[in-house]
Amino acid sequence: MKSYIEAKSMSDLGKIMRLPKGQISKIEMRTNLVIAIKKNIEKMNFTHARAAQHARVGRTVITSIMNGNTIHISTDRLIDIAQNLGLTITLKVA
Repeated sequence: MKSYIEAKSMSDLGKIMRLPKGQISKIEMRTNLVIAIKKNIEKMNFTHARAAQHARVGRTVITSIMNGNTIHISTDRLIDIAQNLGLTITLKVA
């Protein structure tokens, strides 16, 4: 017998947490952005210090991103970091 609830998507997680639909979209966008930044840093084989130089931020910001601790990093800043690391950001509105 399960003693936990399983969420298979961000939408499921949002429903479990009773978040408004708009909030779910924002969380999903930020999550995808952080995952892309992390994958790019790993692909480039950058140290945190080297990634920070390319992203034009402090090393602790990169360390926070790599550890998934992004609560104090704005979405705008994540977008800037991603672009400085060579990623292209597109927004899809449906």
